[in-house]
Amino acid sequence: MINELHLMDNQKGIAKLADKSVKLIIADPPYYKIKGDFDFEFKDFQEYQDFMENQAKLYKRVLADNGSLFVYGHAKNIAYVQIIFDKYFNLENNMTWEKIDSMQYQYYSPDLARSFNSHTERVLFYSNEIGQTGLEKILEENIKPLHPFAKYLQEEFKKAGVTNKEISKLFPSATGGLTGCVSNWLNGDNVITENQYNIIRKYLGENYLRREYEDLRREYEDLRRPFRNLRKITDILKYSQEGHISKQFDHDTIKPERLTLDLIETTTKENDLVLIPFGGSGTECVCSMRLKRQWVAFENKKKYFDIALKRIHSEYGKTSLFNSLGGRQDKLSA
Repeated sequence: MINELHLMDNQKGIAKLADKSVKLIIADPPYYKIKGDFDFEFKDFQEYQDFMENQAKLYKRVLADNGSLFVYGHAKNIAYVQIIFDKYFNLENNMTWEKIDSMQYQYYSPDLARSFNSHTERVLFYSNEIGQTGLEKILEENIKPLHPFAKYLQEEFKKAGVTNKEISKLFPSATGGLTGCVSNWLNGDNVITENQYNIIRKYLGENYLRREYEDLRREYEDLRRPFRNLRKITDILKYSQEGHISKQFDHDTIKPERLTLDLIETTTKENDLVLIPFGGSGTECVCSMRLKRQWVAFENKKKYFDIALKRIHSEYGKTSLFNSLGGRQDKLSA
């Protein structure tokens, strides 16, 4: 099922995924009467809201505690979508995608439109904590994951029969006095460095702190929500629409590869599982492949499934990533 595009309703597909198994969800759902045939299939706005509520519930079950979620939307629907998703997830950013090469100015008539020209879309960025703000959220995201270090140090100091004050003497302040570094490590307020860890290890002797620092560090990193903003992205996403890709694949609402790559790379690590509830033209699938992420995608329309499948197969021909991720080149399930 993983590393495959599935021709099915995403509700049925997501039901097959294990609880908390997904590290990132990129959802590009219908916008409701904006653009594309899929936007006009709801009988009324209430049906659309009910649909989005159900999507939020589906995502909540499968998203890992340290997972992330992006939801695309339009100015006319995003406020309603945010109200729904705020009940289940913690909003990190309400971002704006500014289409830096928008051609709408060429066709825009203010006398007819009687409004300002629009060349943006919205992207809601969520983490999987709910009801946490300010200090409470900081503690949850940054202090709790420190526990592998804090808990182990507490246990080892107790076994060795040493006090915080005794260990603090190993790390005197610039004036020769005691610092609060040891208390900070034991409380989970700071992470001990490898050099500091080795100093204590040498002081206590070979019977204590036998776990390697790197093992503890990996455990700590696994508990943290991945976020590496290497390209210094802000909440104003200035990206091209990449019209050449839209022309190549017949889909009205294709999202840019460069934007998609940046969102995935910032919020996941290699081999993390990316859920793509709306397969569309396959953008998120091929971008996940290029970044060596696991992925699973669902598309319920045969027309777009075929478009995405062709694009994915084309990507397989360019790269060996597919086999390295454990997928099967001869079969993508329908």
